[in-house]
Amino acid sequence: MTARTAGDHGGSAENAEPDADALQRLAGRHQTGYRSVGVMAYDILRDAILNGTLVPGQKLRQETLAETIGVSRLPVRSALIQLEADGLVEFHERRGAVVKSLSVEQAREVYDIRILLEVEALRISMGRMTPERLERLRELGRTADVEEEGADFVDARTEFYAELYDAARNPVLWEMIEQLRLKVGRYVLGWRLVNSDDHVHSHEELIAAVAAGELDPAIEVLRSHLTRVRDAVLELLAADGVAAAGAAEQKRR
Repeated sequence: MTARTAGDHGGSAENAEPDADALQRLAGRHQTGYRSVGVMAYDILRDAILNGTLVPGQKLRQETLAETIGVSRLPVRSALIQLEADGLVEFHERRGAVVKSLSVEQAREVYDIRILLEVEALRISMGRMTPERLERLRELGRTADVEEEGADFVDARTEFYAELYDAARNPVLWEMIEQLRLKVGRYVLGWRLVNSDDHVHSHEELIAAVAAGELDPAIEVLRSHLTRVRDAVLELLAADGVAAAGAAEQKRR
């Protein structure tokens, strides 16, 4: 799988048709174990956005998506509304639904807020850490480190951080963090794929600091990790912006 951005479509992601084969493969993975077609459609489209099959700025035609993944328009419509709430899709009066894009400034703001919220979540969670939760964190950390790409990576990290931040006892705080994580998830995947050889997981170091009950070192590990990923994502977005501007200029000529 390769990471794709709006720039890969010559700056015209809105008019590009979705990769039907990739969507159908995703649909095949999600065709069993669902009690609701709507939930299945949501998972397929969410995965397609997170792994780059549907790129930022791309128009999401409900008829095309429904036909491609083998469902009716209604569950697709419901899925797009939920994805809008997640911050992955936006609706325009004339253009309809499109995959939401982030500017460099917006991504920077997301990470600034994430650092504030996640440091606070870690502080609260460490104050009531238990041996059972620590063992669960170790298991989830190992699983997250194995996953390399796509929605499986996103899901594995979600489980890890939900446990780290004690999501069950801090549901509102966790919901805010998760919404922000989703906004930049696809760009983190793009960076990981481009830089897979020198990617370093931070779960082991963070878990060690949490296990030692050392709040300040744990916060420093977390802050350093978020800052490093933020800088890489901003660099990727800036490069995409330059590529898209160049493509638009070439098209005008």
